[in-house]
Amino acid sequence: MDERSPHSQLNSTVVTMLRLVYFGVPGRAEASRVALSLSGFEWEDVEVNGVRFEIMKNSGELPWDMLPVLQTPEGTIAESSAILRFAGKAADLVPSDPYQAAKVDEFIDGMLPFVGLLDDTYRISDVEERIHIRKKLFMPDGRGTRSLAMLERKISQSKSGWAAGTDEMSIADLKLFAELFGLFSGNYDGLDSSMISGYTNLLNYHHKVANEPRIMGHYAHVNTDDIRWTYL
Repeated sequence: MDERSPHSQLNSTVVTMLRLVYFGVPGRAEASRVALSLSGFEWEDVEVNGVRFEIMKNSGELPWDMLPVLQTPEGTIAESSAILRFAGKAADLVPSDPYQAAKVDEFIDGMLPFVGLLDDTYRISDVEERIHIRKKLFMPDGRGTRSLAMLERKISQSKSGWAAGTDEMSIADLKLFAELFGLFSGNYDGLDSSMISGYTNLLNYHHKVANEPRIMGHYAHVNTDDIRWTYL
């Protein structure tokens, strides 16, 4: 029997192109984009603007009124982590060992406070106010600083160097790599790469993931003018 039969079975259920729908930025879809690219699935990266998002929401196309979503022949999958798990299984980025798989889920779920750091700031129309509030998050006593300290500690505790302590790279690494370094890409008012310069373990982790052959291949076309430069 083919040792990768679960992967093959998953692939065989998807006979029509998948469509990942999100805005034209890395954001919460980036990890899933990478996983889909590594999965062997035929898929389309569909970028929408705010107007199209509102139309989709009002028409009931979005199960939880949010993006990203993954449109499949069986129906729509919402929530970025659910999409990531779906694609990650096909990309062999979900450990077969139950304990390691649970640790991957734990890490992804544990990232929720960090992932949602800027949520309250998106609707602030005044740029100066938005920047002020975001910078406060990364003051010594800010929630962003505490989150970075937690992630720095988690990476330092990993014997393998991978986010969830797994033997190989997993979807937890795609999630951490995309969300963490995307935050300091210059794509968000008030945040820049200097804010992470003092976190040695996280910077070493960036080097580890960015130089993983599959990740290097995925971002081979990116240059420093692209907002995805941060993944190089």
